[in-house]
Amino acid sequence: MSFVSGYHEVRAKDADDHAFLFGGGEMLVNRGSVPRVSDVEAYFSTCGDERPLTESGQSLRGGIYLGRIGNRSCYAYSLPLRSSGGSSAAICAAPAESSPADGQEFVVLRRYLSELDEDICAAACLAAHLVHWNDKTHFCGRCGSEFSWHGSERAKKCCSCGNIEFPRISPAIIIAVRKDGKLLLAHNRNFPEGRYSLLAGFMEMGETIEETAAREVREEVGIEIENIRYLASQCWPFPDSLMIGLEADYKSGELVPDGEEIIHAEWYDSDHFPSIPGKGTIARRIIDRYTKEYKT
Repeated sequence: MSFVSGYHEVRAKDADDHAFLFGGGEMLVNRGSVPRVSDVEAYFSTCGDERPLTESGQSLRGGIYLGRIGNRSCYAYSLPLRSSGGSSAAICAAPAESSPADGQEFVVLRRYLSELDEDICAAACLAAHLVHWNDKTHFCGRCGSEFSWHGSERAKKCCSCGNIEFPRISPAIIIAVRKDGKLLLAHNRNFPEGRYSLLAGFMEMGETIEETAAREVREEVGIEIENIRYLASQCWPFPDSLMIGLEADYKSGELVPDGEEIIHAEWYDSDHFPSIPGKGTIARRIIDRYTKEYKT
């Protein structure tokens, strides 16, 4: 059984379908998984009568179809947008404004990935990306009119000027650099204390994937790499990335962290790793792949 993304519902919504509810940047979970549609509808009944400000916000209160896991459909929900004080700005209602039922809690999805079933995780990532994109694209950037959901694609369309807006996807590379049987791991300023991971960075306009990899490694730790190879990819909706997993060989230079993003970097073998990312991340998958290769 696997998550199959889709735009068109194959049947009417059922009370036992999967529901992915987001509010204030967090997702509602129910005893280690996600709640049912009936649970989310019950939760909304405790949120009061405040209505979303736009059509797309109203749709996400009613549930947007994401696809299917086996015979159960998946729907994305979002707590309604509300105005911020006297400002015309709109923000997502915080989950603390109502109380989840017993066994339910709002969690930061990025920290909860390893707790979810693989298929549920795939649907949750799509839902998180969709909710974030929706919160930032209520109005047409060309003429300022309100967007409507596109009828046949995962997109929005302006009924005034015909402009079509697709979800933003920001490609980024994450790379395992090897030297003499050791793996390059680095501590980023934004990591928890003691946490190390692979180097990563966003692609820039005009670059190939290989050029991005070489530039990021050079900028962050001052070395040159060669033999860049593709490994895998992962949807990373925090908020809208696609992580492209690579590996490469050390070519030349000395490790010199840039001091801005990277505070420390070192070559490690699998018997002496520092604290590394948890399960559910592409960084951990690549590190585990390296470990398995050198342990056999």
